[in-house]
Amino acid sequence: MSRFTVLSVSVLLFLSVANPAAAQVGARKMIGIQGGAATSDLFGGAVNTNSRWGGTAGIVMGFRTSRNTVVGLEGNWVQMGGQGAGGVNDTRLDYIEVPLLFGGVYPTYNNGVRFRLYTGIAVQFKVNCKSDDSRFDCDRTNSPIWAWPFGLMIGRYTGSGTFFALDVRYSLGLSDTFSYSIAYNRSWQFRLLLGKAML
Repeated sequence: MSRFTVLSVSVLLFLSVANPAAAQVGARKMIGIQGGAATSDLFGGAVNTNSRWGGTAGIVMGFRTSRNTVVGLEGNWVQMGGQGAGGVNDTRLDYIEVPLLFGGVYPTYNNGVRFRLYTGIAVQFKVNCKSDDSRFDCDRTNSPIWAWPFGLMIGRYTGSGTFFALDVRYSLGLSDTFSYSIAYNRSWQFRLLLGKAML
């Protein structure tokens, strides 16, 4: 449960420095970069690994279709995999992930802090695999595979059109990670986003 404690503290710190008076209204397009950490495991059939921590980084484009709806397209590098008991038998899977996201935007008073709930579909292309676990054969990984992301973004625009956000996402694998197993990836991803409004 420590990941939820970290998340709660991060949200409180983020909100404490937000300045609603500097918010910008009406940006139709946004492009930015994002990065952070991911914790993931492999689950399915006889497989149920412990979670492992990795990194994530990428680019994001957002298109505001109305005051309260946004469509997003991203290109991310994400580390996934899992670990055995005691942190041994580590399995690391690196993917290039392309999510297409749809969400609702809920501005607060004076359009300061904005909350965005979203979901969508993501395709993931394996770029690297390394495993110390005899159950997993990196030569038999499936690629591409599909995932179902959904999450919450909390952000705000400044007067200059810069966008800051904290993004928390859960990604549920929809495809088998390996060709001989029904195990799939599950991951929590925690990102900070820095973007710029493109009017």
